[in-house]
Amino acid sequence: MREGLQRAEVDGSNSEGVIEKVKGVVEELTGFEADTETVENPEVSAINAEAREIRKFIYASKAEIGGASTEILQEIKKKIDGLVDAVYILRQKEECPTCKIKKLEEEEQEPQEKPMDLSEYGKTASEKRRQLMEEIRSELGQ
Repeated sequence: MREGLQRAEVDGSNSEGVIEKVKGVVEELTGFEADTETVENPEVSAINAEAREIRKFIYASKAEIGGASTEILQEIKKKIDGLVDAVYILRQKEECPTCKIKKLEEEEQEPQEKPMDLSEYGKTASEKRRQLMEEIRSELGQ
């Protein structure tokens, strides 16, 4: 998608090079969905759903046929970057016992003293994920 954006900035968002790159993204997302469809892990299922939503967004914006603006292409790239980050975080959590994410998961599983108001459900985990993403991005120099 990064290359598609670069081509859009040079040749316009409806150029053949952009269309080619976006079609490649759709193909990769489709493969990603197929590969993760049968995994019985709710977090993998959530990432699968996110990939499907990105693909639907691409179709709705008509980016794969040259109908999207550069701003929409940038939004697609941002969504894909988020998906990639989520995949790597999940891989760390599932496959790397010494990674920082494991410690965060253990903290999330600590019992709470009182029942949580449903409007607050998930906010702690979401905030911890956001903080971790910021930490990872700062380590990568972004």
